Amino acid sequence: MRAHTKAFDLAVRLAVAAGTRARVRCRREGGFLVEAAVPGDLGDEAHRAVLAVLAGADRYGHRYTDTAQAVWAEFDDEREQPQ
Repeated sequence: MRAHTKAFDLAVRLAVAAGTRARVRCRREGGFLVEAAVPGDLGDEAHRAVLAVLAGADRYGHRYTDTAQAVWAEFDDEREQPQ
């Protein structure tokens, strides 16, 4: 599966798991970044679902401030191997 397909698939699954909207952006250095806000009252089951979705990314993390928190996932461009 190509990086953009993976990113949009993850965005949909992340939005469902977190109960929020997910945003997909192209990274300046190539690849894609998916971000979604995470409600502070996310239950245990939803928390596990979000983590399971994020596990499909090349990299992922969690960012929070005093007023909000979000998760992010990155996908690298897949380079085609010469044949």
